[in-house]
Amino acid sequence: MSEVIRCEGLTKRYRHTVAVAGLDLSVQAGQVFGFLGRNGAGKTTTMRMLLGLIRPTSGRAWLNGRRVPDPGGLAGVGAMIEEPAFYPWLTGRRNLEILARSGPPLPAARPGPVTAALRRAGLDEVAGHKVKTYSQGMRQRLGLAVALLRQPPLLLLDEPANGMDPAGIREFRHLLRSLADTGTTVFLSSHLLAEVEQVCDQVAVLHDGRLIEQGRVAELTARRAQVRVVLRPADQPAAQRLLAGWCARADGTDALLVDTADGRQVNEALGRGGIWADQISVERTGLEDTFLALTGSGPGIGEVADAPAAR
Repeated sequence: MSEVIRCEGLTKRYRHTVAVAGLDLSVQAGQVFGFLGRNGAGKTTTMRMLLGLIRPTSGRAWLNGRRVPDPGGLAGVGAMIEEPAFYPWLTGRRNLEILARSGPPLPAARPGPVTAALRRAGLDEVAGHKVKTYSQGMRQRLGLAVALLRQPPLLLLDEPANGMDPAGIREFRHLLRSLADTGTTVFLSSHLLAEVEQVCDQVAVLHDGRLIEQGRVAELTARRAQVRVVLRPADQPAAQRLLAGWCARADGTDALLVDTADGRQVNEALGRGGIWADQISVERTGLEDTFLALTGSGPGIGEVADAPAAR
């Protein structure tokens, strides 16, 4: 696979605030890549630097093998950063037709590029309605249609599912996977971690402007797997002592949770102490729990866009 996004020491400072600090990142072609972080972590600032909308304080970045802000690298990029703005008194189709004329020629296609983009974004039935009648989720879909107009090999999407209902989010998930399956690379910032877990091949976690973790979703969650040991209540105190080296703790029922992914070691340690579990199973931590553990976040991470000066 070829590298479509590359960052080396990418840094952005706003006076005394460091929004992005020495970011090193590599994204390979054909992936759905999740870019995660709390509000203010630096996600949107990074995307703006990649698109040449703001200049980095230091460091370098490449898109499609071209040094940012080389127009040749940006030519193959479709982007949706923050909530898109449209002419509210015009229809969704008319907005797209105007935007289509403002850039490079559209690729020849049947149906036409505007119709195809509206269809892929799920806006066929409301394309003739004025944008002022659209819900937030429908405006997000229209923004996605704009990003898809020129059939780019690379998409940069910042919170694209904001305002979508559950059915719309599921359709959007299938769309992203179908794009990746046909060779499009999707670089996705999202707070919907359950969706990210289902759709993304790899993720990177940003915290206070710094990259703290990157890897495949299954690898990240497997590192924090735990063993669930079901025992007779009378055996719990003794079992907890035998498993103290693994930080065993009661879960409020008849089970202990052990911070290790090796169920065989747990079983052998109990057996040496003369205790036999009724059941031993490995439970893998979901991406949301992994994210919270990595960032030290409490429940209910933010669902609004980052503040401009701290992204």
